[in-house]
Amino acid sequence: MLAELLADERGLAEGEFVIIPAEPAPADLPAAPPEAAPGADQEDAQDAAPGAEEPAPAAPEPETGAAADEPARRIVAGGESSTLPATPSLGGRDTGVETGRLPRIGDEAAPAVAEPAGAPPRQAYARSFENPAEKPLFAVILIDDGSPDLDRAALAGLPFPVSFALDPQSPGAADHAATYRAAGQEVIMLATGLPQGAAASDVGVAFDAMARALPEAVAVMDLPARAFQADRPLASLVIPVIGDQGRGLVTWDAGLNAADQVARRAGLPAAVAFRDLDAEGEEAPVIRRYLDRAAFKAAQEGRVTVVGRTRPETIAALLEWSLEGRAGTVALAPVTAVLRAD
Repeated sequence: MLAELLADERGLAEGEFVIIPAEPAPADLPAAPPEAAPGADQEDAQDAAPGAEEPAPAAPEPETGAAADEPARRIVAGGESSTLPATPSLGGRDTGVETGRLPRIGDEAAPAVAEPAGAPPRQAYARSFENPAEKPLFAVILIDDGSPDLDRAALAGLPFPVSFALDPQSPGAADHAATYRAAGQEVIMLATGLPQGAAASDVGVAFDAMARALPEAVAVMDLPARAFQADRPLASLVIPVIGDQGRGLVTWDAGLNAADQVARRAGLPAAVAFRDLDAEGEEAPVIRRYLDRAAFKAAQEGRVTVVGRTRPETIAALLEWSLEGRAGTVALAPVTAVLRAD
């Protein structure tokens, strides 16, 4: 519409239009709209920016400028329908991935590593990851609660590696996993299908069913309620099946962890979650403190894993911390990067 206003001002004939120059407008023209302040809503910022680089189209109504087609600026803030929080840090500044405070992953979501046929899932479906600065590794796992209203496309577009843990028995688990995988993120299988008092045959049947639902899961994760990690006989049945499927193991740093002990003796790549970020419904400031403590732990041990849930408060805390906390001292990594066999 700015072209039409200029046409009226200069007395151009109907159907004629002008190309707005990149230089500041002359004094006799209406002043350009003020630049949107950092953190403003992205759509407002786009409306304020004139399409100086685009030639005027033949129709009287110009098409929307190219800036409106840039989805990377709306990875998490989303529109009114998004279930994720709108955070000022995404509205007017680049993420840490762009500035180098976080590991450079590229402008687009990193694809899964291409592996030869027959590679185990923890290799075939691992996210590409580089750590040239050799910083301590920091893996973030988010538990997907299965909600049908969850904006998984926005979550999958988070500007750093995140591994998503899903319940293979949840309706739509395969579709939800496909959304995360399409963006290059890793998925983890929650061990929800184990019956109480399971025998060896029960364990095999349960994991076969879970694998059919989430074939691209890179690891198996025990439940927050500790389904098998504290039960040595059950863990001794579970670990060989996980190894046969070619996946890693994630357990919790709480109480007796027989599963991790069995896994390491068997040479199964495993990780222990150091911190549950939001088990008690913690708010963003508390979660950021937990993340800082985890970064300190990573500096001590070379790697750390934290677990949260796909809550708006948790996502907001992660985004704020990734830009303003101690994220610059660590390399945010997919879970496959922290799996190790001792």
